[in-house]
Amino acid sequence: MHLKGKKLYLFLLPLLIILDQASKWLVTKSLPLEGTRDLVKGFLRLWHVRNSGAVWGFFQGHDGSWVPKVITALAIAALLVVLFFFLRAGRHERLELFAYTFIMGGAMGNIIDRLRLGHVVDFLDVYVRSWHWPTFNVADSCITIGVLLLALSLLKGGKACTPS
Repeated sequence: MHLKGKKLYLFLLPLLIILDQASKWLVTKSLPLEGTRDLVKGFLRLWHVRNSGAVWGFFQGHDGSWVPKVITALAIAALLVVLFFFLRAGRHERLELFAYTFIMGGAMGNIIDRLRLGHVVDFLDVYVRSWHWPTFNVADSCITIGVLLLALSLLKGGKACTPS
């Protein structure tokens, strides 16, 4: 386990977190809670919402109970697992290192929200007519990109998440 040869990823990680936190800050300052602004009419809009639940709003509406605390604890545990794989990966495993970096950046962005606010700020709403994808944010996008990169690595025969 080492950081040798991983400077690029250690530079990228805080950039992803800053991008996530800055975008959430801009949304909270420019849109009231539940406010919307069309970006691509009929397809994409900003919609300032709070998610105190888990992915896609599961377990939403349990503010002040033990549920948000458990979700936060699970997110921190998952972050530590990904950190373990990041540290274990060799510097030549670039695809995996980018994947872990994106996942960690996204997880940290949402964990910061949960610890600071008690909920995650979501604001990207993709929709067609009455169908809506669950509202998400930059951190969620980073996690998705990271998972897709891990899947690509596995398809290419990489060692992502496999025991040494």
